[in-house]
Amino acid sequence: MNAKLLLSLAILATGCGGAGPGDQIVVPPGQGLSHPMVGRKAPDFAAQDPSGPWLPYSSLQGKPVALLFFRPGSPFAPDLARELGRFRDDSSYNPTVFLGLCRDSIDRINEFIRIHNISLPILRDPGSIAQAFGIGDTPTVVLLDSDGIVRFRMEAYLGRQFQTGVAATQAALRNLPRMFTEKGGGLDLRYTEHPRAPVFTARDLEGRTVSLASLKGRVVVLSFFDQDCPHCQKDLPLLVPVLKEFRARGVAAIGVSSRDAGGGMRRFLKDYGIDYPVVIDTSRSIFSQYASENTPDMFFIDRDGFVRFREHGDRPDRAEVTRLQLRLLLGEKPEALASGLSKERYAGDGVCRTCHEREYQDWLLTPHSIAWDSLANGDKWRDPECVACHVTGKDRPGGFSGPETTLQMVNVQCEVCHGPGGGHAGAASATAPDPGVMKKACVTCHTGKFVLNFDADEALALVAHRDQPDLDRLFKYSGAQRERLVAINKRRLEKFKSGVAYVGADACRDCHEAEFAHWSGTPHAAAFAVILRASRGYDPTCTPCHTTGMGHKGGFGDPKAAGGGMTNVQCEVCHGPGEDHVKAADALKKATIYGITDQCSFCIIQGVCATCHDQANDPRFNIEKALPRVRHRPETAPAAARSGAR
Repeated sequence: MNAKLLLSLAILATGCGGAGPGDQIVVPPGQGLSHPMVGRKAPDFAAQDPSGPWLPYSSLQGKPVALLFFRPGSPFAPDLARELGRFRDDSSYNPTVFLGLCRDSIDRINEFIRIHNISLPILRDPGSIAQAFGIGDTPTVVLLDSDGIVRFRMEAYLGRQFQTGVAATQAALRNLPRMFTEKGGGLDLRYTEHPRAPVFTARDLEGRTVSLASLKGRVVVLSFFDQDCPHCQKDLPLLVPVLKEFRARGVAAIGVSSRDAGGGMRRFLKDYGIDYPVVIDTSRSIFSQYASENTPDMFFIDRDGFVRFREHGDRPDRAEVTRLQLRLLLGEKPEALASGLSKERYAGDGVCRTCHEREYQDWLLTPHSIAWDSLANGDKWRDPECVACHVTGKDRPGGFSGPETTLQMVNVQCEVCHGPGGGHAGAASATAPDPGVMKKACVTCHTGKFVLNFDADEALALVAHRDQPDLDRLFKYSGAQRERLVAINKRRLEKFKSGVAYVGADACRDCHEAEFAHWSGTPHAAAFAVILRASRGYDPTCTPCHTTGMGHKGGFGDPKAAGGGMTNVQCEVCHGPGEDHVKAADALKKATIYGITDQCSFCIIQGVCATCHDQANDPRFNIEKALPRVRHRPETAPAAARSGAR
């Protein structure tokens, strides 16, 4: 940049804060153009839109970018957001992209936008972006040129400095496009549902270094599993051959387990044909990085280091779905994948999701996606008349035949509307569904007492898929779009299950005397005394792990909680909130246990325990030794519990 341009950026601003042409804008030393970060390459990042998708910075490269970092409660944050929104709405600032980056929850961001009437697009910063830029709690503007180089950075917007800071920012924005070289095409921002994969370095069973960062540029499958997990034992035989098949095409795999149970891991790996590196994550630090609690849990990471797919649990069509996902990550065109689908055979939602992620996410917000779950009460899933309307392709090729063999075909999936193979019929593109045909499909199930409480046109609008997520459409229609999603979610929760209250251990005692007596002799029953002795009974960093249901209806801190007695680690920490269970008729007792049951595998139990007994708070915790101390002994259980009336 030449000296003349630098001088003009430093002293000129037009139409802001009373500064006119030729007026000097004095900014504090080390701010604006003279900030120490100016001239450096901006860190890479990915931020989340409040409606769900993630925006990688790589999608913005080739355009100048104005970033506002802030927290909702920071002084002058609303004023600064409105100013940048005003600049964004002014076409004279094109082609600069304006974005806010807020370190807070999605709910708080939406509230901030609504209360202050903000037009600036705001994305959620999980905290890592501000940290990478070295930004604290003060609202900060960073301007990047089209090559991702920092050209301006300002924190001086507080008090009397506000108008001066805005004027200097406006001057820099006016000149920022001069550093922009048009690289062809219009503004095309690639949104993604995918966060960046956390990197880690560890040792495998043989002591060799395993580094995820070193695998960037390759497709990586990260598989969390446990030897004793029955779901892993069903899923791994389907997954492992596919990983071997794609190894020649450059796909790498890493296994992660939290323990070597009884020293039998090597035997387990041999039995299942696992010949890729396996890390024993005893501290569960890698599990924690990926927010992984239950196994099997798989992450498919693309060549740029983003998590493109996450597969939680086992499924009978694991091999078929994994092949499609890997082919897509290796660069094969979706059209090529679609052309291989059969018009005579149902493929399942896992296959559709591979290419149609946004449509799949939209479907998840409808009652159709939980149609099978709604049959659970009263064992309706055994009634053929009910099942036909709550699954996909019943008794058709590839469709539902039973919950054990074709669990992947439960719920009212894509192909109910779009036909077998998603309507691709062996072609590269799908045929758009006929609304008239779709209405007929609706009324085959929604008849009699199950008739819709709104007309078919209104119903189709509720399950229709979103527009393509280019920037202008996404933010232009974001308000209406988000209101629709909230409405669907609200209806879904009200119709099924919402706000189940905690009731306290005393409510469990009458039916479960032996279990209550056993719990009373464990450290869990005296957990609150531990933090009381340390004078930390009101410390919010301690109380969640030493109380029950904190932050939830009826839980610790709720003034309406059962007798105020929600201290200690009680029954519901493991078994879930008990209000429905206490009120339910005997026939529905099992269906209203929302936590650990006798059927839960070790991995689920371990995930619950590890939320508090982690490396930071209990580094010596050994679940293999601890679990027998808290597990209820069958011989002491009351007759009603042993018979299943729980």
